[in-house]
Amino acid sequence: MNSRYITAIDIGTSKLAVTVGERTSTGIKIIGYSETPIPADGVRRSEIMNPMKVISVIKPTMQKVLEQVHSLPDTEHYSVRNVYVNISGQALRCCSESLRRNRQDPDSMIDTAEVTSMLEEMYLTKVEPSEKTIFVVPQYYNVDEFIDVGDPVGMIGKEISGEYRLFVGSAGTVKKSSQTISMSGLSLRRFILSPIAAATSLLTDDEKELGTVLVDIGAGTTDVLIYQGNIIRHAAVIPFAGNSISEDISQICGVSLRNAELMKIQHGSCVSEYAPDNKIIPIRDKNDTVIKNVPLKLFFQAIEARTCEILATVRRIVEESGYRERIRSGAVLTGGSARLKHIQALAHSILGMDIRLGVPDSNTIIGNSVDDAFRPEASVATGLVIKGFEYEDTLPESQAQSSGQSQPAEEATLFGEDGGQEGIPGTVRTDHRQQDSVNSQAQKPQKQPKQPKKPLSERIKSLFDSTEDEA
Repeated sequence: MNSRYITAIDIGTSKLAVTVGERTSTGIKIIGYSETPIPADGVRRSEIMNPMKVISVIKPTMQKVLEQVHSLPDTEHYSVRNVYVNISGQALRCCSESLRRNRQDPDSMIDTAEVTSMLEEMYLTKVEPSEKTIFVVPQYYNVDEFIDVGDPVGMIGKEISGEYRLFVGSAGTVKKSSQTISMSGLSLRRFILSPIAAATSLLTDDEKELGTVLVDIGAGTTDVLIYQGNIIRHAAVIPFAGNSISEDISQICGVSLRNAELMKIQHGSCVSEYAPDNKIIPIRDKNDTVIKNVPLKLFFQAIEARTCEILATVRRIVEESGYRERIRSGAVLTGGSARLKHIQALAHSILGMDIRLGVPDSNTIIGNSVDDAFRPEASVATGLVIKGFEYEDTLPESQAQSSGQSQPAEEATLFGEDGGQEGIPGTVRTDHRQQDSVNSQAQKPQKQPKQPKKPLSERIKSLFDSTEDEA
């Protein structure tokens, strides 16, 4: 057992969450969780815009979590030094690459070091100067005449080749995230892709094997991840999500963004057919005086139109990935916007597959974890902890975190000028060379959605017919 505790920070568009997990004899337990809203324009579509605004919420959120942890037996000396952090952003894209090697000793067995060396080399693949290869996933290997091999270790052959999926993101996003953590007085242990973290906390072994689509609808972006044959096959980021829904409600219903968000949370449904024609939502001022009546039908139509666009873009991503016919376990929806009423029915109609709502559960964390961990909004934060423990288990004892961690000195720079954690091993690799690849990122549709009036089935059909060249 290399480490007993893991601390993770989930930097989202609308909130920042800090999570502490403990490894116990019965499984991983979340012993601390706290989240704080991020000030406006601190993060935009999962990319840090203003580091100071993010830093301003890291320290108080961390302090709240430490108070939770220190209230438990035998944890009064626990402090934070290293943290695992999510990374995403609307510029995330996937591409396929291959690597072939002629072996120097064809009569020797292929060992783990040889396979790892090939994987390391893939991190040096040429990408655009403004990009970095964040994560590489082997798809399969070929050894001489043996093709489509999952694990070549122990085989013998003259030649070995590998097929890989590269997950490439913005170098600026990586650098700014690193600097933000460093200026907070913390040390970055490792970046983990947000959709991979969410999948770790939500997907079952059967879903990963049979093929599933994870759809994480957050505030600023919608992350899409495809698993099949126990391998990550594809990922993409749609640059619109819950905030876009709220903006549409604000524009169409003529209410403030704050009231639009409250209406969405308290009354929102993404199927307008369920709204009675004569029902209204009263909007009140601070004196509890009604200042506006919003027709429920119009309100639901605003939500439905944007949600349909999000799910239609997910469908297109799945089809373009080439794995549509190999997904046999349906889709899993998570994130704060997955709480919308009737979204599972709408997703089933648009994606044409079984749908379930994904929340961290006892399959991934033990049941006496803090209650806040068992919510769709906590899927990334919880997954960061689980992936953190997995990563620690791959390290030699000398490199793993000790269970007793040292707190950064009180005088550690909070708003300093530290250059970030660019050289931290095991985080990300630097690449400033070119790579021709099709960008799977979806483009943002028109701001103002049309108000649908046809039956649900006809509206869904017309949506696909009319958006063939969009996104």
